[in-house]
Amino acid sequence: MASVFALIPLQQVSWLSSWLTPIWILAIGMLLGLVATAAIYLVLAALSRIPALGNLAEDTRKATFVAMGIAIVVAGLGILKTVVFADSPEITVAGEENPTAAHSAYLILPMVGLGVIVGWGLVFGFWKRTIREFFQIAREGITGYLLMALVGFIILGLAPTMLVTDRDKILSSLPAVLESDRWETTITLDPAPADLPADQSPFQRHDLVQYDPEAVSEVVIVSDRTIMIADAESPDNFTMSPQRFESDDPVVWRRGKENPLIRSVLPLPLDPTNGVYFQNREVDPATVKIAIVTKPAAPEALTIWVTAFIVVLLLTAMITIRQAAPQVSAIALATAKSELAQPLYVTLLLIGFAAIVLFIWVPFHTLGEDIKVLKDSGMTLIMIFSIIQAVWSSGTSVSEEIEGRTALTVLSKPVSRQSFMIGKYLGIMWTILLMFVILGLLLMVVTAYKPIYDSRENTTEQPPWQTCHLEMVTTAPGLCLLFMETTLIAGISVAIATRLPVIANFVICFTIYVIGNITSPIVRASAEDNELVRFVGRLIAVVFPNLNTFNVQAAVDAGNPIPPIYLAGAFTYLACFMVVVLVVSLLLFEDRDLA
Repeated sequence: MASVFALIPLQQVSWLSSWLTPIWILAIGMLLGLVATAAIYLVLAALSRIPALGNLAEDTRKATFVAMGIAIVVAGLGILKTVVFADSPEITVAGEENPTAAHSAYLILPMVGLGVIVGWGLVFGFWKRTIREFFQIAREGITGYLLMALVGFIILGLAPTMLVTDRDKILSSLPAVLESDRWETTITLDPAPADLPADQSPFQRHDLVQYDPEAVSEVVIVSDRTIMIADAESPDNFTMSPQRFESDDPVVWRRGKENPLIRSVLPLPLDPTNGVYFQNREVDPATVKIAIVTKPAAPEALTIWVTAFIVVLLLTAMITIRQAAPQVSAIALATAKSELAQPLYVTLLLIGFAAIVLFIWVPFHTLGEDIKVLKDSGMTLIMIFSIIQAVWSSGTSVSEEIEGRTALTVLSKPVSRQSFMIGKYLGIMWTILLMFVILGLLLMVVTAYKPIYDSRENTTEQPPWQTCHLEMVTTAPGLCLLFMETTLIAGISVAIATRLPVIANFVICFTIYVIGNITSPIVRASAEDNELVRFVGRLIAVVFPNLNTFNVQAAVDAGNPIPPIYLAGAFTYLACFMVVVLVVSLLLFEDRDLA
């Protein structure tokens, strides 16, 4: 393999390395997730030999009690860590808001969901039947297709390992990337001599922590007096421009952040071994507080941990659902297999694949902002295709089965109507999940290449792999939000399918999609009108889903990353609305005449 890559010209290796390194990082994360999942179930297999654990799932009452206990503990610890005792910076910049601290309550429901997956995942992971059927579960249905997609991406991502830039630095950053090293100190400066002008006050040396300027990610400096910071005692020896700090005005520097409130230049000497020199420009002693935050040489390694966690959580959830709700899982599996075999599914995948690849060469005429349009177009395309698939699946797997009396045959067995509806919805969601995974990974690969293509087209400097990685990973939160929107539309479609045929389903879902995306503007527009208009606007906001919650266009156009706390808030809204939708669908199907 190395000899093959040795034949590639050096001028081509450079851009290939910038493109392939982010993909390699993502593949490493997937591989770590699969290995971690296998290791977890190996441990559970060993523990299942203990009769009390191996047979726990067979006692429904005891299993539920234990699973709920574990879920409460996990969710409680998560809530305490992220909500109650969440770490918040002691020094903040005026006008800058910490979104996680301000909206930490949004993390409660995601933590509850995590606790449920862990609790029931452990109980049914201990089960001897799960251990016996583990390889069967991994091969069947959507789990098998999902594993095939992940393994295929891993193989393609790891194949060009020899071309990856900074491999050792990325891997060596893995242990420390989860935590940042924060160092704080408080120093006191002698007052400026009264007989000298303020700008001639002597510089006072203080030795700070021996930081690496390349590893510093954030610096916070607060002084109660006006001071200057330099890297030498005499102006003749300055190698950096002295930095001025006004009294009681916190100054923050963050690497890579563009904000008028944040300084663009590191306000400390690049060589701390010679000390840091402070000049007090006031006749009173000055108290200076300094906080320095350092991160590993390759903070992008965090992507590996996040990807691995998502893979483990997803596979655990799918295995747990299969074992905990066998009837629901069987219906979902049959639904997913049926929809995956339909020509529409393959057609949408092929069209989506071709369109996303072609987006690389499409001239969007945005004066250097083509990558933003590519992201928005790609994510919207995936969502629209997934919604089409979801509504069509609802019509074929729910409406037609009811009209064709197939549902009556299924329900004549010991299967409840609730299990039938939930299984149908879950099967549809599995097919949509697979489409999002396949096309989403392709979009991330294309997004990683787009900065390189634009630089070659515009004859500008080739971007480093860090830029390609940033563009790639910022696509993932948008895909998550649009997947949530698709699941909501799919739930509404399943509810409609219990009463109406597929054509009417398409019309109603399209109407809901349009109104849902203009709900927020309607509410804002009616805020200053009369009471009747305001009431109608709020009524629409209550009855119809506010799909603007999942809209990523504004964030993409502005180039702003979507913070994790926003994903938590969107998930909370989705969960609450989906409970209502599923209850309505069950009520509509409960008294439906199937004969």
